[in-house]
Amino acid sequence: MLDGFFPLNEAQESARRARAGIVEFGLPYASDPAVTRHLASFLRQHAAAARAALGLPDDDDTLPVPVPVPDALLLNGGVFRGAALAERLAATLENWRGQPLRILHNLDPDVAVARGGVAYSLARQGAAPAIESGAARSYYLLLEGERAQSGLRAVCLLPRGTPAATEVRLHERSFALRLGRPVRFHLVSTVADAGQAPQPGALVELAPEDVVRLPPIATVLRAAPGAAPRSEIAVQLVASLSEVGSLEVHCVAEDGSGRWQLAFELRTAEGEEDAVETEVLPPQTDAAIDKIERVFGTRSKAVDTKEVRQLRASLEHLLGRREGWATPLLRRLFDACMERAKGRRRSAEHERAWLNLAGYCLRPGFGHPLDSWRIEQLWAMFETGVQYHKDTQVRAEWWTLWRRVAGGLDTEAQLRLLDDFAFNLQADASERGKRPITLVDGSEDDMLRLGASLERIPAAYKAEIGNWMMEQIAAISPGAAKLDAKTAATYARYLWAFGRVGARQSFHASAHEVAPRAVAEAWLGQLLLLDWKKIEPAGFAATHIARMTGDRSRDIGDAVRAEVLRRLSATGAPAAWTALVREVVELDQASETRMLGEALPPGLKLLR
Repeated sequence: MLDGFFPLNEAQESARRARAGIVEFGLPYASDPAVTRHLASFLRQHAAAARAALGLPDDDDTLPVPVPVPDALLLNGGVFRGAALAERLAATLENWRGQPLRILHNLDPDVAVARGGVAYSLARQGAAPAIESGAARSYYLLLEGERAQSGLRAVCLLPRGTPAATEVRLHERSFALRLGRPVRFHLVSTVADAGQAPQPGALVELAPEDVVRLPPIATVLRAAPGAAPRSEIAVQLVASLSEVGSLEVHCVAEDGSGRWQLAFELRTAEGEEDAVETEVLPPQTDAAIDKIERVFGTRSKAVDTKEVRQLRASLEHLLGRREGWATPLLRRLFDACMERAKGRRRSAEHERAWLNLAGYCLRPGFGHPLDSWRIEQLWAMFETGVQYHKDTQVRAEWWTLWRRVAGGLDTEAQLRLLDDFAFNLQADASERGKRPITLVDGSEDDMLRLGASLERIPAAYKAEIGNWMMEQIAAISPGAAKLDAKTAATYARYLWAFGRVGARQSFHASAHEVAPRAVAEAWLGQLLLLDWKKIEPAGFAATHIARMTGDRSRDIGDAVRAEVLRRLSATGAPAAWTALVREVVELDQASETRMLGEALPPGLKLLR
């Protein structure tokens, strides 16, 4: 623990930087676990200020001089209740300083932030002294597609030292933005401009190694109700730093007709935080969009049915097998489909092709900038249903689309899908007679796959669905020593869905939304009654319901876990299954693909 997180770091090495995985909740998780290396980086960044405060000479920063170390140390955070950790950090700083360090008294380091909040509130009322330093770093807007010879070209958005709750408007910079269409900005922050005084709107060059890339910010600008229709609007950017240190950015119409807050894209795919330039698409992308235009566009009403059916093959001829299409390309093709959504109603063949392509290109419904906006556009189509509701394949493609993008739907939308799931599987004859014409019929297989994908529904609903599925599984008669094809397929359908409903680790939902632990243990008890050698999907389902997460509120008890492991071993289950139950590990690609029903787009990885 000491050497891993608090090494002495006698050489005063800086933190090691590497590419991170998915950035969750806007937190770029540190790839280097050594706190003392991050501390060296911090002190090196603020070396000039530290020398001034300590009365040290202003040394040449190009020389290998020691990092200036303050003469006092205040430890905040519950981690420093561990005496060994506190002593190691103090010893490291004293070694760097070359003389003893004054340790400031803090009896309760774990409530330091709470006390700071109280002190700040008192200061605002004039009952205590306040410390005001303004923004600790400068924030810049990167100019996409423009690189200086020595680094990045950027516009200063919020200068270092700007007081909290002070709005800074870029009066000298205007942007022409299209209403109703997504817009995206890349921001970076830096402390490397200490000593400089950048003005808002100033055009500067930044060294890539000196900046920290923030999650991109994006929005869709919508015209105010009653406003005159127009395609473009001139806006300026306004930035401010809140009193708790969060950056807020707005687009403000120059004519005063509107103000839009830019939302940070907090769920970013692997490597996305490094993608500053415009995404590079395959050279045949325009030709592929021409194919989509030919089938679904406004001037393509006389396209031969065979050409509609061969759209996928035509796109793969241009772009390669679709399993290899990267996420930026997939989203560009989805956007092309949405722009021509009305064309899907020309024939059953058109509707099948459109639903299949749109769902495939937007899966899993998140992971790329502006996916929430795309989901919003797609969900607006749900209540109208399909045009060719008597076509079996159209109905199947409809439900496949919603299963594929379910990860991007919020709880309300997933509960709406759950209503149709329950109706299609459980409605009696009298209820079916009152079926709304827009409610799309769904097969048992389609509904099981859809229901299993609704991870954001409340845990109580999952328990209810899982109990119903377990009743159906128990009612299946395994028959002879070897299952017939029909029985095996029925087991496979229900057990796959059952494994996802009861899984301890969701793909896109929060931990508190999984089925209750006690319910999962009861389900495992029933699965253990089945013959896993004859019914192989039972072991797969049990693996995910018993999967180790490291969270005691979700993980099953040791006795049940031991029994599942014994059965997996006895039936010769893959080693990857056993590992998932025994320890906290990531899914291998085969298990992930089987659990999701298909592979994720290349380059998109779920770190859960």
